[in-house]
Amino acid sequence: MATLFSPVPAPVLGTGCIGRGAMAIPSPRNEYGHVGLPLESGAAGAGGVASPLMYFKGIREITFGLTLVALQRLGNEEAVLSLARVGDGLDVWLHGGEALRWKSLGHWITGAGFAGWVVWRWSY
Repeated sequence: MATLFSPVPAPVLGTGCIGRGAMAIPSPRNEYGHVGLPLESGAAGAGGVASPLMYFKGIREITFGLTLVALQRLGNEEAVLSLARVGDGLDVWLHGGEALRWKSLGHWITGAGFAGWVVWRWSY
């Protein structure tokens, strides 16, 4: 039976998520700027310290990527990704500070993209 949906987007986006996660784990301090949160102050002095939660963020991104790749045929994985991106944007908006608040838009735009993908797939 032929499928209406292309098999290409899920592995491409999944690989992107895996790559984002793989970047966060070895350099969690750099990930703050990518995400849109200020580096936390702490024992490292003025430079701040990276929270262990950035490792969770990297692992979560890798998990999202694997979900997209492994479960692409079920059609529901994008809904989870969409909700996570909206939540990430809210976190950045509330805690990123005025200078980084604009980065929440990147989270919300990708969340809207995943939501659009869900609506499109569920409409068939």
